[in-house]
Amino acid sequence: MPAAPASNRPFREILVALDASPHSRAALGLAVQLAADLEADLDGLFVKDANLLRAAQLPFAEEVRTHSVSPKALSDRRVQRQLRHQAERAEAALQEATERAQVSYNFRVVEGQVPQQLLRAAEDTDLVAMGKTSTQSSRRRLGTTSRALLAESPAPVLVLRRATRHRPPLFTYYDGSDTARSALRTAAQLGAPGTPLTVFLPADDEAQAKQLQDDVHDTLGMHAGQVQVRPLTPTEADRLAALARRQGPGLFVMPDNCSPLANTSPQRFLYELDRPLLVVR
Repeated sequence: MPAAPASNRPFREILVALDASPHSRAALGLAVQLAADLEADLDGLFVKDANLLRAAQLPFAEEVRTHSVSPKALSDRRVQRQLRHQAERAEAALQEATERAQVSYNFRVVEGQVPQQLLRAAEDTDLVAMGKTSTQSSRRRLGTTSRALLAESPAPVLVLRRATRHRPPLFTYYDGSDTARSALRTAAQLGAPGTPLTVFLPADDEAQAKQLQDDVHDTLGMHAGQVQVRPLTPTEADRLAALARRQGPGLFVMPDNCSPLANTSPQRFLYELDRPLLVVR
């Protein structure tokens, strides 16, 4: 995909949260793809968890592994060493992924509360990309850090649990609000020429659906020809995540505080969607 013109790039700074989980590696892969397509700057951030470091200083702290015979004493030195090795592996993964895509990157390590450190970093970026959770959990689970970022991040947040193919189909939800209009433009800007974009419209009747459809075409202008609008019945609007999942693989660009997100928990929405979700503020 040719790089988007500077004036047409939705994101110029992308922050990817790195840890040792497969979900983090999936987020890294998509963040690198976006950085390459948009000629955006990519920043990798690894947070040494202050809670884990404090726990290691307790005299009764033990490390229990799934396949270990017996617990091991959890020492401050041991945890520091493990975190250092995790940070080194995270940087190595970042370097390998960016070299293949010919993307430049920055990498830094900070220490503190993980959600707070990422929220602070989100103030200076255009997009935060992160894994759904920091463990190898099922798709039902949404990590505490992901929940915090989805609720409080000043920047758009991209959350996923598994790698996605390059240039996936795009979906968005348009209800006429300013945030939905921003999400619509973002979705259109992320797509390569010919990339299908489906816009779901919550409409109570044909007149409202026609008004929203006209608004979509007016907002996108010359790009509207690549768009398929999909009016939703009230029942479909209530089950939007499950409906979008049945459409096949793709990236769902959702406006923050729209009805489908406001009327359910982010954990349930992501579980039903089971696709990458980009929440636009």
